[in-house]
Amino acid sequence: MKERSILVNGIIIAIVGLICVSFYRYLRPDKQSALDDRILDSLGLTIVLFGQYVRISARGYKSARHFDTSVLVTDGPYAFVRHPMYLGSFLIGLGIVILLLKLWLVPFYLVFFLLWYRPQIHNEEQWLVQKFGQEYIDYCETTPCFFPRMSKLFGFKAKTYIPIKLAWVKKEWNTILVWSLVVVIVEGYEDISSYTFQVFVGELVFLLLIVLYFTAFVVLFSEN
Repeated sequence: MKERSILVNGIIIAIVGLICVSFYRYLRPDKQSALDDRILDSLGLTIVLFGQYVRISARGYKSARHFDTSVLVTDGPYAFVRHPMYLGSFLIGLGIVILLLKLWLVPFYLVFFLLWYRPQIHNEEQWLVQKFGQEYIDYCETTPCFFPRMSKLFGFKAKTYIPIKLAWVKKEWNTILVWSLVVVIVEGYEDISSYTFQVFVGELVFLLLIVLYFTAFVVLFSEN
């Protein structure tokens, strides 16, 4: 499978990171009311957590249920969309933008994500067509690439499409650690520079409560 090299990915990420750091004062959200801030923070963090949930489910399900790489995975998260890992990554990035940056940057994020991942998805699908042939072509006709069909959303069942086991979480610790540090550091900088340290502590406690509620949801729906 042809994939963009780690070096190229690293260079692109470094460039985007430098741009964000250099122009952050123009990208950070304006000072707003406590209610508006809590609403956006809650929305952003919930999207991040759900995206992480999807990534954990997709990665864990594939490795736990399908050891034979000669078999095409079409059930579980892969019956929902063909690329649930990319969907999870997209949601994590979208949530971080809503949580930490100005809302007008959301369309730019959508364009960046499309340009970043579309070539990788295209290359993967070409490789899968070569490997599985008509079986994969038929799968593509019944399962959307990235965004789920409305019919699947109306009949959505978490334990069917995004099953999860607590043991699968360890496979995503690196992703969880990265976005957690980004959120805490950037949110801390915003709150302390615009408000006070006490405001940051209150904000941190609020975000941790959302994480705890979501964790309880994960435990409730997890398989033994």
